[in-house]
Amino acid sequence: MQRKRRDDDGEPAKRSMGRRCGGGGGGHGWQLGLYYCLVVACSCVVATQAQAHQAPRTDPVEAAALSAILGRWGTKPPKTWNITGGDPCTGTAVDDTDIDNNPIVNPGIKCDCTYNNKTVCHIIKLRVYSLDVVGPIPAELENLTYLANLNLQQNYLTGTVPSFIGKLTFMQYLTLGINSLSGPLPKELGNLTNLRSLGVSTNKFVGPLPEEILTLTKLEQLYIDSCGLSGELPPSFSKFRSLKILWASDNELTGFIPDYFGSFSDMEDLRIQGNNFDGPIPASLSNLSKLRNLRIGDLIGGISSMDFLSNMTYLIVLILRNCRIYDNLTTVNFSNFPELTYLDLSFNSITGKIPPTLFNMSILESLFLGNNNLSGNLPDSIGPSLSTIDLSYNRLSGIFPPWISTNNIHVNLVWNNFVVDSSNSSILPLGLNCLQRDTPCFHDSPEYSFAIDSGGESFTRGSDKNSYERNTGKFTDAPNASYLIYTPYQFNNTLDSKLFQTARMSPSSLRYYGIGLKNGFYDVKLQFAEIFFPDDQTWKSVGKRIFDIYIQGELREKDFDIKKDTNGKSYTVVQRQYNVEVTKNFMEIHPFWAGKGTCCIPSQGYYGPSISALSVSSYGEEDPGQSKNNTSGENTSSGKRGLVVGLVVGAIILGSLALTGTFVWRQRSKRLEVEMEELLSIVGRPDIFSYREIKSATNNFSPQNILGKGGYGHVYKDPPHTMSYTETTCGYGGSSG
Repeated sequence: MQRKRRDDDGEPAKRSMGRRCGGGGGGHGWQLGLYYCLVVACSCVVATQAQAHQAPRTDPVEAAALSAILGRWGTKPPKTWNITGGDPCTGTAVDDTDIDNNPIVNPGIKCDCTYNNKTVCHIIKLRVYSLDVVGPIPAELENLTYLANLNLQQNYLTGTVPSFIGKLTFMQYLTLGINSLSGPLPKELGNLTNLRSLGVSTNKFVGPLPEEILTLTKLEQLYIDSCGLSGELPPSFSKFRSLKILWASDNELTGFIPDYFGSFSDMEDLRIQGNNFDGPIPASLSNLSKLRNLRIGDLIGGISSMDFLSNMTYLIVLILRNCRIYDNLTTVNFSNFPELTYLDLSFNSITGKIPPTLFNMSILESLFLGNNNLSGNLPDSIGPSLSTIDLSYNRLSGIFPPWISTNNIHVNLVWNNFVVDSSNSSILPLGLNCLQRDTPCFHDSPEYSFAIDSGGESFTRGSDKNSYERNTGKFTDAPNASYLIYTPYQFNNTLDSKLFQTARMSPSSLRYYGIGLKNGFYDVKLQFAEIFFPDDQTWKSVGKRIFDIYIQGELREKDFDIKKDTNGKSYTVVQRQYNVEVTKNFMEIHPFWAGKGTCCIPSQGYYGPSISALSVSSYGEEDPGQSKNNTSGENTSSGKRGLVVGLVVGAIILGSLALTGTFVWRQRSKRLEVEMEELLSIVGRPDIFSYREIKSATNNFSPQNILGKGGYGHVYKDPPHTMSYTETTCGYGGSSG
C-alpha cells in the first residue's frame, strides 16, 4: 500500500503543499509549491466540470414503469422525447414545450430533474390523450409516485379506477374523462389532498360520490357530468369552498339543489342540467357574483323565480331551461349584464311582455324564450349582434317590426297569436299562418298521410310504398350550419339503407307538424339509427344520445336511447310505431332534449334528438293503444300503407327544426281515391263500425265472447245483436250475421 509523503514537520504533503501555494518555504520551494497548486486546482476544476456535464437520468423504476404502460396500450413515445440513450426524460420532456397543445408530442411526459443534486429525474406529468388506447389502467402506474398531472382523457379505458391511485399523493390534476371506466369511484381518491382538478366525466360509474373525496379542500375544478353518479349530494360537499368549475349534468343526482352552493363564492362555471333535482333554484345562488357560465335545467318539482340573478353581472352564458320558472322578465334588469351573449329561458312559465332592453343588449347573440306565456308585441328594434331568436309557443301578437325581415336574423314565431295576411306574408316564412294559435289551415280535401326523409337531400321511395320527401333547414349553432349527419355505411336490417345513411339532429328539440289532416286515427312510424357514435372501441363510441318523444303533447318515450335499444349497436334500424288520434286536423311530433346524454362528443353541440325518417298514415278509427316496437326494420303494414298512400290527396308538413322552419308541400292526384270509390260502388260498401262501438259491444274484447280465430285474428260475438267482429292487424271490421 502506497503511503502518503510527509514533510519534515510530519504533516501530510497536501497540507505542506498548501503552505507552499501560499508562498512559504525558501529556495526553489515556492516554485515547487506553485506547481503543486496549479495541478490540484486544475484537477478540482476538471472534476467539477465533469459532474456538471453529467446528464441526469430518469429514475430506473419509473422508466421501466413508463415503458410497460405504453407497451400495454400499444403505443410508443414520439421522437421528441426519449432521444438520448433511451432515457425518457430528454427532449420535450424537459424543455419548455407545451405538450398540452402540441399534437406531435402525444403521448407526452414532463420530468423534474432537480433531484439528488440534479442527477435524477422523476416523471411528474403523463399525457395520453385521444389515442383510443384500449384496456384497463395498468398496475405499473403505481410506480410513477411523483406524478402531479395525469391526463388519460378520450380513450377507451375499461375496468375500474384502481385503488392505488390514492398513493399518488403529489397529484394535482387528474383527468380520466371520456372513457369506458366502470364500477364505483374508489374512496382512496380522498388521499389526493393536493388535488386541484378532478375529471371523470363520460364514464360508466355507479353509485354516489365517495364521502372520502370531501377531504379535497383544494379542489378548484370538478367534472362529473355524464359519468353515471346517482344519489344526493351530501352536506359535506359544502367543504369544496375553492370550487371554480362544477360540471354535474346528465347524471341521476336527486334531492334539492343544495343551498350551500351559494357558499362557493369563487364559482365561475356551474352546470347541473339533466338530473333529477327538485326545485326551486335556491336564492343563495345570488352570492355567486363571479359566475360566467350558469346552466340549470330539467327540474322536476318546485317553483322558481329569477330574483337570484341580480348580482351575476359577469355572466356570458345563462341557461335556465325547463326550470319551472313562474316569473316576469322585468324581474331582472338585463341591461346590467353587459357581457351576456347567450340567454336561454325556454320551457318555463314566464309571463308578461318582452322588455325592449333585452332585445337591445349590445353583444347578445342568441335568445331563446320559446314555450312560455309571453304576451304583447315584438320590440321595435334589436341589438347589433342578435341573430338567433326563438319566440315560439307564446302568446305574442301585433304587427311585425322591420327587423323581422333582416337577412341575417333567424326567428321562430310558431304558435303565437300573430295575424299573417297579404300585408306581411311576403316577409315571413311560407306557411307561418298555418302555425298560429287557433288558426289552423284546412283544405277542400282533407289530407291522409305524409312521409319525411329527415336528413335526405332528394326524394326517396321506401319499401313500405311511402314517398319520403326531403327535409331541409339550417341550424345556426352547428359547425356545418345544418346538423345533418351522414354515413356511407350500408345497413343490413332494412331494405331502405338510403333512408338511414342520413339523419337530422338538434341540440334542443325537433317538431314536425301535419296540417289539414282528416280527423281520425293514424299510424305514426318514427325511424332511427345511431350513425354518429360508432360501436367500436374508440372514445367517440362512448357518446350517448338520450331524448324524449312527445306526440300530440303526450309523452310517448322517456329517455329514449337509440343504441340502448339495439344492445349497443350502431348502424342498426330502430322503429317506433304509435296509434295517434287527430281531432283538430293537426298533428305534432316532438322529439325533445331534456338535458340527458353527452354534450361534447366529438365536440360541443352533437347531442339531443336525432331522427332518420318518419311517416304518418290514416287508417280509420283505431284504438290509440300502446306503441309497437320493432327493431327488425321490416315493414309490418305494407298493404295498409299502400292503400293509404293511394288515398293521399296532399299534405302540408312543416319541420320546425331548431329555429328555421322548413316546409314540404305535396300534391297527389285523386285518381286512386276516385278508382276506389268506383270499385266500392260496384261491389257495395261494407258496414263499418268504430272501435268504440266494437269495444262496447264485445265487453272490452272479453275472452268469453271469442267465437274462434280466423286468418285475420280473433272473432268475437256480440250477444245482444247477434253480430261477429274480426280483430285484424290493420283495424276492426264488422259484418252482419
